[in-house]
Amino acid sequence: MKKSTRKTTVLAMTSVLTILALATATLGNAHATNTSYSFNLVGPNTAMAANTIPGTPIAAGDVLRLTGSGAFDTSAGTASGGGSFTHYKPDGSVFARGVWVITGFQSFSAYGGPNRGHQGGVLLVTVSIIGPEATFAGLTLQVSCGINAPSGAPDEGTTLPGLFTEATGGTTLFHSN
Repeated sequence: MKKSTRKTTVLAMTSVLTILALATATLGNAHATNTSYSFNLVGPNTAMAANTIPGTPIAAGDVLRLTGSGAFDTSAGTASGGGSFTHYKPDGSVFARGVWVITGFQSFSAYGGPNRGHQGGVLLVTVSIIGPEATFAGLTLQVSCGINAPSGAPDEGTTLPGLFTEATGGTTLFHSN
């Protein structure tokens, strides 16, 4: 009977250790930092130029309208995506139309959110704006979602810092993949 009791004890201890190992692995994965996200510009996003930019076709009051989506991975430092743009002059006339394409990842500050599909944060990516008249490469696009945003966070929407600096319409949404 001693051998049977010893075998039962060893089997029970092995089972407990296995359960603890699995629980630890599961909890570790549940609390792991996510690095893969996607985003959507929900409806058109607009941004206004606060100033005339010498040497460019951008005048104070111009509006940039963007649509699109993308994906990025913070640990790999990669990003992809794009959409369309329309550049309006202050009188409402269309100055240019075309597409924008993400060409690089810069940074992401995650704010979290109520679930994986509704996350806040600020994303900076490098983009090229391509139109029939010209291509502008190496621009920074800022995508900001106000879910769980701390005080002092950028306004909701998209901007091209240094060019179209005032977010004036539209919403954005990050999704934790």
